[in-house]
Amino acid sequence: MERLRQATEEDLDKIGPLWQALYAHQAEHGMLLKLEDDAYQAWLQSMAPFLGRFANIVVAEMDGKIVAFVAGRIRTLPPYFGSQTIGAISEVFVSAELRGGGIGRRLLNFAMEWFRDQGIDRVELQVVAGNPDGIRFYQQLGWHEELRQMVFDTRRLQAESKLAA
Repeated sequence: MERLRQATEEDLDKIGPLWQALYAHQAEHGMLLKLEDDAYQAWLQSMAPFLGRFANIVVAEMDGKIVAFVAGRIRTLPPYFGSQTIGAISEVFVSAELRGGGIGRRLLNFAMEWFRDQGIDRVELQVVAGNPDGIRFYQQLGWHEELRQMVFDTRRLQAESKLAA
């Protein structure tokens, strides 16, 4: 059985390989954004100073090894949406060999408790459209679709214009 807990500063380097695997998995499922070479370090710099206050990382540990994590932040909606403080889950990852065993559900519930403890009653996340297993996972936990993100790559338009010329 896994042990769920808040990540500590000492865990951050150990999360790196899982974070990289998450974004490789997302790319395999159609995420178009590309990571910079120092992406994990930049992510750490954006999270570490705010851990426990405006950012949270929870981990699942088995036999002393981190096998899954959920990361999220607290943010404020713009004034035209009432300046409500909400939660945003930015990363969810379970090692491939452990998927389907309930770790993700338990870990996400653990993370949601942190948001509730902060007085947050709305939490958002994004899932890659080409990841039906991820979409099904979140729907089974009670998440529902609210918005659909569309992307237009202007480089493609430029390439098509050059071909037509």
